Amino acid sequence: MKLSVHMREPAVRTLGPGVRYALWVQGCPRRCPGCVAPEAQALDGGTALETGALAWEILLSGAEGLTISGGEPFLQAEALAELIRTVRRKRDLGVIVYTGYRYEELLADPAARALLEETDLLIDGPYVKELDDGKSLRGSSNQRVIPLTERYRGELSLYGRPERPTEAFVHGAEVHYVGVSGEWKTPETAEERSRT
Repeated sequence: MKLSVHMREPAVRTLGPGVRYALWVQGCPRRCPGCVAPEAQALDGGTALETGALAWEILLSGAEGLTISGGEPFLQAEALAELIRTVRRKRDLGVIVYTGYRYEELLADPAARALLEETDLLIDGPYVKELDDGKSLRGSSNQRVIPLTERYRGELSLYGRPERPTEAFVHGAEVHYVGVSGEWKTPETAEERSRT
């Protein structure tokens, strides 16, 4: 089975507890104003990757957990559920999923339930720029942090803290800034704004 992938980073510390493999899928119809990843919204973009090959990449990364964002993960729920099951046959990684849908909407969708069954922690709801309070690990205050298993229940205090750490990963001429934020302020953008 194939997944349409926007971006991936194998050793992220800003998207949940521990060192995490972060996966951003391609495609989202919601197009929330101020989205942190507008380039991941196009439904026909991204790179098609086999779930089996991606599972091995995740396993070989040595990450303690997997964080999935997008785009919208639940547009590819079946393929993501297969990916997680493949990884967990070799190693039991914790899984965090960010979605623009509400949990109740997802429960009503049989395809979405397959991914929910493999998810330990769900951050749900659309990003609302006007409700962005700058707190950690969620984009806006309407988004809920919902433990679906006991795995991360002890880590819930990480969500909603007053700081938002980010990391930068250099890939040749590209820099990927990773963390939960409404509108990204790269060092250049912040400097330009401080001059005005």
